[in-house]
Amino acid sequence: MAKRKSRAEAEPRQLTRKEHRQRAADRERNRKLMLGTGIALGLALLLVVIGLISEFAIRPNSTVATVGETRLVTRDFWKRTLLQQNQLQNQLVRLTQLEQQFGGQGFFTTQINQIQATLLSPFTLGVEVLDQMVREEVIRQQAAARGITVSAEELDETLREEVASQVGAVTVPQATATAESAAAATATAAEWTPTPTATVDASGAVTATATPIPTLEPPTPLPVLNDDQYSAGLAELETNLRTIAGMSLDDYRHVIEARLLNDKLLEVVATDLVTPTTEQVRARHILLQVREPQVAPAITETVGITETVGITETVGITGTAATTTTLDPGRADAATLALAQELRQRIQDGEDFATLAQEYSDDPGSGANGGDLGWFGRGMMVAPFEEAAFSLPIGEISEPIQSNFGYHIIEVLERDDARPKDEATLDQEKAVAYDDWLRAQISATPVERPSDLMSMLPRGLEAINLQAAPAPAQ
Repeated sequence: MAKRKSRAEAEPRQLTRKEHRQRAADRERNRKLMLGTGIALGLALLLVVIGLISEFAIRPNSTVATVGETRLVTRDFWKRTLLQQNQLQNQLVRLTQLEQQFGGQGFFTTQINQIQATLLSPFTLGVEVLDQMVREEVIRQQAAARGITVSAEELDETLREEVASQVGAVTVPQATATAESAAAATATAAEWTPTPTATVDASGAVTATATPIPTLEPPTPLPVLNDDQYSAGLAELETNLRTIAGMSLDDYRHVIEARLLNDKLLEVVATDLVTPTTEQVRARHILLQVREPQVAPAITETVGITETVGITETVGITGTAATTTTLDPGRADAATLALAQELRQRIQDGEDFATLAQEYSDDPGSGANGGDLGWFGRGMMVAPFEEAAFSLPIGEISEPIQSNFGYHIIEVLERDDARPKDEATLDQEKAVAYDDWLRAQISATPVERPSDLMSMLPRGLEAINLQAAPAPAQ
């Protein structure tokens, strides 16, 4: 009996058809569940991979703009935007400090407000950076067309100058140039003869004594940057660039190259557009201004008058009296013209032009110098004055010339049809001509910009509002 029961327990029970179908359905359901889960996980992983590829491979290498046939890459746009933001922050801090040092007089308020407006608007910052990148690419294309290049040595020297500036030093070429300038200035000062000034001696005659030039202490020269300082400074610059903008030193060299190409292209183009000489005259004048009378503000005083009426009654009368003081009686147009004609006649009769200019001219700049205006070209004076000066023979005294400043008596001392322009004027004309030319080149170059620049800005770029500009003093 016990053996039969043990055999019965050992033999497995046969499943019915219904149980077979149920188990098969369970296995199929589990298989589908596992398959669906796997597919879902796979799709999620795929989306993550696609997002990573888009964020770190496709989007950074996409085109933010095209300049002619050249693509401007989004990755470079991000780096330049972050770098520009940092540079504007540093500039804002410096200007704010300067404004405070000058007592809040408002000298730098306009610049401070412009920088703050840019930092407050990431879109404005992005537009400015993209415009600069477009400008630089046009410069590169124009420089290449003219065979203008920047050598590796020039890039290294510029980097060296930047590092030297950061550590308060100078490079060897800078030190040499400073020494040469100082030597030239010393030689010029040694050759200059002081103007004698009259010295009055009560016991004798008036003598002329040269006023000596005060000795100025030379500024302390900056130290020359050595190789160890340069290596350390370059490493620090590279670290800062990577931290601030994710920019490598080669990326920064690319920025420097654009700046140097711009300087070289400016010199080439401006030399073709601007002539170094121009027609100029050297003249002197006496200016007589028509002046309205000037009266000091009225001063009101209280006046008391006591009067006796009859025998016993006293009446007090109180009133006001206004007094005025004439500061300048003025000079009417007719009187000014008459004085100008009188002075012209006196000069023609032999009186010294310079002496009369010192006594009568209302031009504070030239009057003390005998009316001498120095050399000037066309477009530098008001039209009536210029027309007279460039048509008047040398040495002839003009009739009174009326302008919006008053009446002028003019004498042309020298004329030169091809006199070299002074350096400041020539540099200004070159800069204006080059800017006009470059704007024309940019307009003529096919440029495609993004329709939605906001979406192209770097991640995490936020508006920055540093300390507001100090209010101008009242």
